[in-house]
Amino acid sequence: MILAAGLGTRMAPLARACAKPALPVLDVPVILRLARVLAGAGIERAIVNTHAHPESLRAALAESPLPIDWVSEPSPRGSGGGILGARSLLGEHESFLVVNGDMCLELDFRALCAQHRKSGALATLALRADSRKREFGSIGYDRQGHVSRITDRIDLGSEKASGLFIGVQVMSPAIFARMPAREAFEIIPDVYLPALRDGAAIGTWLQAESDAWWPVGTPRELLDANLAALRHEVGSESVRAAASARVEGRVTGPAWIGERARVEAGAQVGPQAVLSAGAVVRAGARLEAAVALPGAELRAGESLVRAVAFDGGVWRDA
Repeated sequence: MILAAGLGTRMAPLARACAKPALPVLDVPVILRLARVLAGAGIERAIVNTHAHPESLRAALAESPLPIDWVSEPSPRGSGGGILGARSLLGEHESFLVVNGDMCLELDFRALCAQHRKSGALATLALRADSRKREFGSIGYDRQGHVSRITDRIDLGSEKASGLFIGVQVMSPAIFARMPAREAFEIIPDVYLPALRDGAAIGTWLQAESDAWWPVGTPRELLDANLAALRHEVGSESVRAAASARVEGRVTGPAWIGERARVEAGAQVGPQAVLSAGAVVRAGARLEAAVALPGAELRAGESLVRAVAFDGGVWRDA
């Protein structure tokens, strides 16, 4: 299941007209990237819950390699309520995978699921050894790999090490018996914390440090994910320009120039720039360490550094 029913509040103003997981990283919607990774791991079907701008998610997954079952939420049910709302599709007999829809990642899903099945835990959380745990909060685990602490909410002692939760988890069907009898609730405070207090085992699994994990929850994270993908998928100095792009100005790699994008004479794009499909950089404008989303236009003489241009405005990294 891919959780995609958030309001997109933290992504304002970029998510005014589309759901956050439908925003692109190098012209590929985040949620489509997830579907491709899941399909590559052998997943055969996905459930996606929706609330705000569901049409944008359907469009983003129009070319999904996986069949999609859609669950509409008239009002947001939260990270736990969304899973409970898909219970009839998830089934009662097999463990299932839950993935946050607002990130790009590389992950050995087969190894994660195998460890969960072997452990017999109520759930298994994918963690990452990452310095960003100071910003997001960390989850501690003991010598058996069981959760012993969740940020400052609960501490059972016996912590061996800690990691950053990356929004990927495997759940056993027994999780449904621990969910509250209401539509809207959150999985950590309303399910995991009471389960840990009752002595239930919640496992952990570490993502390889060399594997990518790019959260895309805020404009800054969207910017950083695009620039990370640029380095990771295009190269440190390369320029990848679509055949339909029109480039008359100067482009310095690494840079991405999408379908039907245009760089006018006298404009400068790069280094570290993503000009998405249909975006335009007018004469004398500059796009560096920045992203222009589909349909965005940089006015003549405008300079964007550490910024995201979108149809209707600019977000700048203060």
